[in-house]
Amino acid sequence: MKKSITLFGVIAFAILLTTGCGKTKLVCKQKVSGLDITFNVGFNGDKVESVDFGYDMDVSKYSDSMIKLLEKQDFCNKVKTSMSQYKSAFANCKQSTKNKHIIIKSAFNVKKLTKNQFASVDKTKKELEKEGYKCTKK
Repeated sequence: MKKSITLFGVIAFAILLTTGCGKTKLVCKQKVSGLDITFNVGFNGDKVESVDFGYDMDVSKYSDSMIKLLEKQDFCNKVKTSMSQYKSAFANCKQSTKNKHIIIKSAFNVKKLTKNQFASVDKTKKELEKEGYKCTKK
């Protein structure tokens, strides 16, 4: 009996070690009009631990002067405004340009998200896929 309890404990510990103690990352991507959008949602079980996203806008077809005008745009504010349901949780937005791509990266303050915005891994995956994202669990 003692050996089976010890064996069970070792197996349980090994499973937790290999699965990251229930941690899952959901990576969801969508391409819309030359804009690549990626959502990364980190879960511990069904509890959201982190949410960040990135926009990658390919501007290689534009002239250098047009790109300079685009760089002056406050895309962080535009993204924040367009994501009104997450507006209060929007945090740490950064905009940069690299190799004729305008890149916007931001995160959400998880404590300011409502429970139903990112409820569980499967529910979040289903909701984002309804919006046109292709999601994978990692």
